[in-house]
Amino acid sequence: MTPHDRAVKKQLLLMKGEVLRVKLHLELDALRRHPLGLAGEGLKSLTAGSKLGSMVATLGGLFPDGKLRRWLQWGTRAFVLWQAGRRFWPRS
Repeated sequence: MTPHDRAVKKQLLLMKGEVLRVKLHLELDALRRHPLGLAGEGLKSLTAGSKLGSMVATLGGLFPDGKLRRWLQWGTRAFVLWQAGRRFWPRS
């Protein structure tokens, strides 16, 4: 490896470190501004692959405000919690 190659590699590593530092700073700022928003994104990702969870959430959005819509929204939340529990707690 020539001295020029080492210098180029060093510059690339410095740029990568700077990008990671800026990314961390932006994520921390977002977390400080909306702490529950990021948690909600994590819960959305749990049901991203599930057809049942997305179908229930879609149905809940289609119905006008009322008892059925509240039940469907409650069902979606219960389904998300069930999925989270299933992923994080081992089966016995």
